[in-house]
Amino acid sequence: MANRECVRCHRFFERVAFEEVCPVCFPIEEEEFRKIKEYLTVHPGASSNEVMSVIGVSLKSIRRYLKEERLEIVGDNKGFIRCELCGRPLNSGRFCDGCYKEGQALRAKGFSGSLGGPFDKYGEETREKSKKGILYREKS
Repeated sequence: MANRECVRCHRFFERVAFEEVCPVCFPIEEEEFRKIKEYLTVHPGASSNEVMSVIGVSLKSIRRYLKEERLEIVGDNKGFIRCELCGRPLNSGRFCDGCYKEGQALRAKGFSGSLGGPFDKYGEETREKSKKGILYREKS
C-alpha cells in the first residue's frame, strides 16, 4: 500500500489498487459518473461544456474520466486530451497507439528505465463519427 493524494479533496489515503480518489470521495465520484453516463446515454455526443452545465461536473473530472477510458471523445477533439509522451491528440486514454505499442515492446524486452522523450511512430487510428462530443464508453 502506498500513500496517495486524492484528486478530489487532496487528502492522503492508503492506496490499495489503482484508485485515484480516497474512500470518502469514492461514492461521490461514482454518483457523479453515474449522472454523466445517464446524460450521455440520452444525449450521445454532447459537448463537455453541455455536460458541465447540465450535470454540474468539473472539466477536471471529465478529463480524468477520458484518461481512465470511461468516456470517449467522438468527432474532432482539437487536442482536449493528449498523449502523455508525444502530445498527439487522443479520444481517450493516456497514450496514443504508437507510444503504447512502443512501451509494450520495451517492457517485453525487459527495459526498466525511463522512456525519455517523444516517439516518432504514431498509431494511425481514424474513426468516422458523424457527431462530435463525448460518449459513454462500454468496457469490453
